[in-house]
Amino acid sequence: MSAPNKADGGVERAEDRLNIQGTKAPIFYVALAEKILTDQETLHIHALGSCIEAAVGVADRLERNGLAKITKIKTDKGGRNDATAQIVISITKTAEFGKLYEAQKKDRETRAGEHEEKK
Repeated sequence: MSAPNKADGGVERAEDRLNIQGTKAPIFYVALAEKILTDQETLHIHALGSCIEAAVGVADRLERNGLAKITKIKTDKGGRNDATAQIVISITKTAEFGKLYEAQKKDRETRAGEHEEKK
C-alpha cells in the first residue's frame, strides 16, 4: 500500500524511493538510481544525518549527467525527540534519459572489455 509523501504532496511507492545509507559508496547509489529510473519517471532520494551529503551528490551527479532533473528538495529535523536532520530530494528523469543511459552503458561495456584484454 502506498503512503502519502510529505516531500511532494503526492503518493510515494516503495519502488520510487532510494534510501541512502553510509554503508555504500555514492557511486553505487548513482548506478542504482539510474537503474530505477529506467522503469520509473520519478525517484525520491532519502537520507538522514551524515548521509545527506551523499544524497545531494547522487542527485547532483544525475542532473549534471543530463539523466534527471531535481524537482524538489525537502529538509526536516525529525520529530520532537529526534533532532536528526533529514532530506528528501525528488528527481524526474529527462527526455534524453534513455539515449544517455544506453550510451553510458555501452561505454562501460567497452571499458570493461578493454580492461579484460589487458589482463
